[in-house]
Amino acid sequence: MGKVVVIGDKYTTNLFKIMGTEGQVIEDPLSLPNVILDIRKRDDIDLVLLTKDIYDPVKEKVDSIILNQKKPLITVIPSPFSEAEALNVRKMIMSALGFG
Repeated sequence: MGKVVVIGDKYTTNLFKIMGTEGQVIEDPLSLPNVILDIRKRDDIDLVLLTKDIYDPVKEKVDSIILNQKKPLITVIPSPFSEAEALNVRKMIMSALGFG
């Protein structure tokens, strides 16, 4: 199993570091695409977690990078600064079953 890397604000990154993951604090979201490109070069990373507040401003650029790769898996997680959205569980289940 490869490593997990968290990219985001200092609070979320430090919390994950306490749990044993690598972390990289980013103050400027515009630098996120370059950070992801650097991480893609490493073979020892299997999962990259991006905080939502860092991801949202550069969503289009990051999504184009994510779509053209298989490894590492990159996903977005909430942070203390991101707004929570209500989950529509019914819609998620219908979509998973192919009805949405």
